[in-house]
Amino acid sequence: MRQKMLLAFAAGAMLASCGESENAEGPEVADLLFSGGTVYTVDGDATVAEAIAVRGDKILYVGSAEGAKAYVGPNTLTEDISGKIVFPGFTDSHAHLPDGGDTILGLGLGGLTSAEQIVHAVKAYADAHPELPAIMGSGWELNLFPDANPNKALLDEIVPDRPVMLVAADGHNGWVNTRALDLAGVTSETADPVNGRIERDAEGNPTGTLRESAQGLVSHIFPKPAVEDVVRNLEAGLAYQAGNGITATIDAAIMHDHNEAAYLEVSSRQDLPQRVRLSLLAAEEMVTSMVTPDNVEAVVEKLVERRAQFRAQAKDRLDADAVKIFVDGVPENHTAAMLEPYVNAPLGPDHRGEINLSEEALNAYAIALENAGFQIHIHAIGDRAVRVSLNALEGAIETNGERPRRHHLSHLEIVQPEDIQRFAPLGVTANLQALWHFNDAYISELTEPFLQEKLHRWIYPAKSFVNAGARVVWGSDWPVSTSDPFDSMEVAVLRKNPDDANDQSWIPEERLSVDDMIKALTINGAYLMGQEDIRGSLEVGKQADFILVDADPYKVLPEDISDIRVLRTYIGGRQVFSAAE
Repeated sequence: MRQKMLLAFAAGAMLASCGESENAEGPEVADLLFSGGTVYTVDGDATVAEAIAVRGDKILYVGSAEGAKAYVGPNTLTEDISGKIVFPGFTDSHAHLPDGGDTILGLGLGGLTSAEQIVHAVKAYADAHPELPAIMGSGWELNLFPDANPNKALLDEIVPDRPVMLVAADGHNGWVNTRALDLAGVTSETADPVNGRIERDAEGNPTGTLRESAQGLVSHIFPKPAVEDVVRNLEAGLAYQAGNGITATIDAAIMHDHNEAAYLEVSSRQDLPQRVRLSLLAAEEMVTSMVTPDNVEAVVEKLVERRAQFRAQAKDRLDADAVKIFVDGVPENHTAAMLEPYVNAPLGPDHRGEINLSEEALNAYAIALENAGFQIHIHAIGDRAVRVSLNALEGAIETNGERPRRHHLSHLEIVQPEDIQRFAPLGVTANLQALWHFNDAYISELTEPFLQEKLHRWIYPAKSFVNAGARVVWGSDWPVSTSDPFDSMEVAVLRKNPDDANDQSWIPEERLSVDDMIKALTINGAYLMGQEDIRGSLEVGKQADFILVDADPYKVLPEDISDIRVLRTYIGGRQVFSAAE
């Protein structure tokens, strides 16, 4: 395929009988036994085995193929997997499942590579659905439009009589037509909302692009989806994750709305094809915050009530024990919070973005959330956002004292080196979206030209976190980008565009190893969800959450990692996905 080099497995392989379960009458009999392949256990010794056996929902045996024979009974389903690879089930530590499912079942614009393709797809969808009073979709890429600012006129030409709203892939930008603006009463006289911006032409008229919370000026006119429709989206999202070898997902932002209602609807199911943690969001619009120094106590009380609904009815595969905080926006529209001003930004030489809630509010919120027993999940992209987030978590430690805490910061696009060193001592996990770690148009056209040059080296650090002793996990941010973990792994290892054989490695000193990524996907992700004692590695007595893949990422050429396919996914010993092999 592309030019290649071998990647060696850094942790020494040990073929051993690394676990077995016996009773007084001898070994128990397995329900399922795989042998003849390579089983990466990701245990503390980096043991590599030949066979794995399952009884009920737990792992019964991991070890040599010869030793596995003792666990075979008359009803054991045995299979020679012929050199295929077994890993613990993967954890996606940052995704949006109902929204992702909506891109599968509704108008999804991800993967389109030109404005013309997007307009064609929107027209085709609108023409196919004349019964819909409004057209909604998502997934378009900012870099396909000049200044990341698509104009309402493009939509007016194809759908002039119904409101249209298309949310960008990043969720931080919206694109609407004139009909939507008119129905919402958004004009040249409309002021920008807090934490939002209306893009305007030279005369001050809205152009059709809405940044951050400004999307809320229009979104309220669109019909809210029925809960049963959102449940279908959620089910599609759960299935998509299982197809990518993911057995656990942290849903990164759930407001008190139809998405929460859908999760409540499915929470009592014992056979969910994912283990799910919800990060509850206290906001009236996505990517914003409603928290002030004066309402912290009331906000946390409401979050506790929301969590209690899930605790009252959810089974052991779903919880709502985390809270999401959007501390800033994104650099592409200059809403990421920076320590120093942007360069050549249209908002002036002093513009450095804003944090979505005051530092006073953030500090108090972190303390109160800890006291209420919540994990804190923070969106932090700019270096100022990262710093104030770490300050808030440090303040919570100083105020609340020693206690179990597993907080994490997601995205981490621009991070000062001195702040990278703070993660491990504070016990904060770095939640990385590794698929974004190459020099695409988002970086070369929409980010680097607006940042001071000294910051370019510190865009999307990765290996620096590992070297500093920080725990690293992987999150896809699906549907912002695919949740195929092997696509992300290839980019993490090479820091190159996976679709361009001639691309050069970008900031190569930040390349992760395959082993770094496997740990991020397995045991580290399980740790983040407080589940490392029951899953995340393949050890006797743990839940039988594992996957079968067709090639070994430790041994294939790095450029071929993205070609690896998930063949089967198991959770609690039950198959939840099977590909056509």
